[in-house]
Amino acid sequence: MLWRAYALLSHGGDRIGLGSIGLPSWHGPAAPSFQRTGDVLKVLEDADTAIWAASALSACAETGLLAHLAKPATVDTLAEAVSLSPALVRTLIDILASHRFVVWDHDRVQAAPALMPFTTSEGVETFRAALRAPLLQADNFRHRVADRTLTLDGWTHTDEAIIESQGTLTRLWTTRAVPKLKFLPGLVPRLETPGAALLDVGAGAAGLSIALCRHFPHLTAVALEPAPHPALIGERHVREAGLGERIVIRRQRAEDLEDERAFDLAFLPQMFLPDAILQEAIGRIFRSLRPGGWLLVAALAQEGNGTISAVNRLKNLLWGGNTRDVNHVRPRLAAAGFDPVIRAPGRHSLRMICARRPNVRDPS
Repeated sequence: MLWRAYALLSHGGDRIGLGSIGLPSWHGPAAPSFQRTGDVLKVLEDADTAIWAASALSACAETGLLAHLAKPATVDTLAEAVSLSPALVRTLIDILASHRFVVWDHDRVQAAPALMPFTTSEGVETFRAALRAPLLQADNFRHRVADRTLTLDGWTHTDEAIIESQGTLTRLWTTRAVPKLKFLPGLVPRLETPGAALLDVGAGAAGLSIALCRHFPHLTAVALEPAPHPALIGERHVREAGLGERIVIRRQRAEDLEDERAFDLAFLPQMFLPDAILQEAIGRIFRSLRPGGWLLVAALAQEGNGTISAVNRLKNLLWGGNTRDVNHVRPRLAAAGFDPVIRAPGRHSLRMICARRPNVRDPS
């Protein structure tokens, strides 16, 4: 049943863009052999629409409008509640309606059933973070390209809003993905046993460690985060969650890991590791797992020449992982000794590879 294994959405998963919250992704038209100037302008118009739509949807969460759609209300009532003009509120609602996110009943509007979970405090936080993270990162990219300061040195963001958004998505999406762990043989019983341990590589704001430790009362976690800004935010979140005795944030890199047979589950967002250190990091993680333990490795889908694939290659470059995809990573895991090495099903931008350190009592 390993083919049914699903993966945690984490530090890479919560960065994959707008499609993750149900918005239609912008693909652009298929590229014919010859294009007219008008075809180029059409692509630019579609990009303009996508950018403004994302910004408007973000505004629905940032202003509090989204939360007020939990129950039927008139435009005037909503405008007063969020201190915006009725004309602006109506236009924001029209954009929500274009995605079928709201329903009208005479002069009152309410969130559609699919959007209703995003009107709760937790849902609004998820919606806001899912838009804020890519919008802020894209803006940072644009500015750094324009002023010639862009480097490919990996994830170097210090903007607290970006880091917080990633942590929010990681925590909430990990919680939603926990039930899928049962498809990885032997994993859930291990995580429910006293002494269970997690290795969270590239922990960021510690969202994954916090979510899993909340779900599994006996679980402890070592969260590796060498970057100072995310590490400080992660330490604060751990304290606020009351998990200071169960989660340790180490300012350490995966390639320097020295633990042996210490963890039952590890997570590796490999798109943030340079080619030069990836194999060493995988080997260190292999040794750090107990026999029978599982490693979940995130990779961005890059197959083909479409817009989404090209954008994922761009993200990989900016985040430090060159342009590696699933097919580049799987042989590296096998070479380190993992068996089996399985790509979890699904066609989303974030792909997950599930790899097990063989159990000494059961070589299969």
